[in-house]
Parts: sequence; C-alpha cells; structure tokens
Amino acid sequence: MRFLKTSIAAALVGFGTVAASPAWAISNSIESIIGSQQGEATQVRIRMGMPLTEVPPSFSLANPHRLALDFKDTDNRIGRSLVEIAGGDVKSVNVVQSGERSRVVLNMSRPMRFQTEIDGNDLILSLNRQDTVVGAPVKSGPLPMVAQNARGSVHALKDIDFRRGKDGEGRVVIDLSDDGAGVDVRQQGKNLIVEFQGTSLPANLRRQLDVADFGTPIKTVRTQYQGGNTRLIIEPQGLWEHSAYQS
Repeated sequence: MRFLKTSIAAALVGFGTVAASPAWAISNSIESIIGSQQGEATQVRIRMGMPLTEVPPSFSLANPHRLALDFKDTDNRIGRSLVEIAGGDVKSVNVVQSGERSRVVLNMSRPMRFQTEIDGNDLILSLNRQDTVVGAPVKSGPLPMVAQNARGSVHALKDIDFRRGKDGEGRVVIDLSDDGAGVDVRQQGKNLIVEFQGTSLPANLRRQLDVADFGTPIKTVRTQYQGGNTRLIIEPQGLWEHSAYQS
C-alpha cells in the first residue's frame, strides 16, 4: 500500500527541444473504472489489461478538487471518457488519452486523502475526507509564521530546486511538509502559477531564481507568500508546454 508523498514537480518542455521519438509502444490498457462507497470512504477500482508494476505518478488540484493519475504506455478501452460515480465525495472520473499516455482524473467535492493498492489487474484507490489536525501548543515568545487553514491544518513549503532535464526541459521541484496542502496549477497570462493553499513560506525561500542561462524554457522562478498561501510564479521563454505531478 502506498501513501501520497510530499513533493511536487512542474516541468516545462520547449517545442523542438526533444528529438523525434519512435512509434508509441502501448503495453497496457484501462478496461473499466468502478466506484463504490465503503463506509465513510470512497473506493475507486481501476481495472487494467495487465497488472501494474508500480503505482502511476499522481498530483492533486485544489480548485476544483481533483486527483489525477498518469498511466504511461496505456490506452483507454472503456469506450467513453466520463464515468459517473453514484454517491460519496467522488462525483465522476474522466479518462483522457494523449498519445501513449492516459490520464485518469477524479472529480471530488472536497479535499481527500488517499491510499493506493495493486490487486492483480486492479489499481484500488481508497479515499477519505481529510481529518482535522489540531496544532501542537506553542511556547511563549514570537509565533512562527505558519499558514493555518479553516480546518486547522498547518502546511509548509520546505525547499525549492531547479533542474535541467536530459531533453532540455526545465524542472522545478517543490518539497512540502505533508500531503495535505491543496495545490492549484494554472496558466495566467504568459506565466505558469502553482499555488499552495494554507502553506507557509520561510523567509529564505522568498526569492527569485534567474535560470535563463541553463538553456531551458524557464526564465525565472519567483516565490511569494500572500493571504495564507504560497505562490510559485514560473516565467517561461519561447514556446513551451507543461506538466505537473505529485509523488
């Protein structure tokens, strides 16, 4: 059984920077998706054509609440792109195929914690509502600058790292204190915005990184703290596309 880990990666790939690839090698398929209610938990069972060797990478979005899983070298054989889920906090599931990859997106009514389990040809997702976390008592003196959301949970951004990938892509890796923070990834004007809700930002990470000389589609990476949220602003250069995942 695998729990969601606490790092986020956003990658920007410039058009024309990746060499031509061979024909797609589809090695698996999504055969069906079934949702059911197990007490207070919602279970989503994804049946594959072949057993998975590992849990696919995933990431979550906060507005609206979504959980996405990326299945490499996998096509959609369900026969439709939308699966309705009756009852529970998971309302529906979208399956979108792009080339050799299929993305499964769970549309949720609220933030959810989840566990995954591989059972034969099935990938089982068990989703529960996030529990309220009561903050520990604070000693007298100046209070640490932390963000606390309405449910009482506290999150923090711990580190930011920039890397150049082997195909010339720019990678921004964000390390978080836990997996409870809502993440909203969106394009705003010419920039890519990654916003961490209810998440504090240490003073030493409130900065701008100028990475234009690394030869990637990323020009600058700026972090700021505003209204209880931490915002990452990625300024690209040239033509680009992006992907984000949580692991």
